[in-house]
Amino acid sequence: MAIPYKIVGCSNPRGAEGVDYACNRAVNRQTYTTAQIIRRITFASTLSTTDVVAVVTTLKEYIKEALAAGQNVVLDGFGIIYPYVRGKCFAQAIIPTDSFEPASYIQSTGIGFRPSSGMKRDVLTGYTVERLPSELLE
Repeated sequence: MAIPYKIVGCSNPRGAEGVDYACNRAVNRQTYTTAQIIRRITFASTLSTTDVVAVVTTLKEYIKEALAAGQNVVLDGFGIIYPYVRGKCFAQAIIPTDSFEPASYIQSTGIGFRPSSGMKRDVLTGYTVERLPSELLE
């Protein structure tokens, strides 16, 4: 299988004014749903569909609980799922003041995923790429 990509327009924040830039970006043609994963696990094992659904559902619930408690979730051989907070920078001198509200400097929160080195190695070793048609190359 090949990883599909196409050439798209992009901005270069350090680039010259009035110059158009282009770059290669991976393009997702299809998605792989939880239902498809459940079917594949059921087919490849002696477990029933109900058992697999119960395990996957319980796993999702435990992951949500851990992330909501600020914990990282490490799935060996798969990767790490972690909560993060992004905020504005502020002068350290304002921290000890009575009016300092740290929460007012939070811009966003989210959930990140970092694949394990084994997962990256297995997926990216010997991969090929396939260029899709792009409006920029017409």
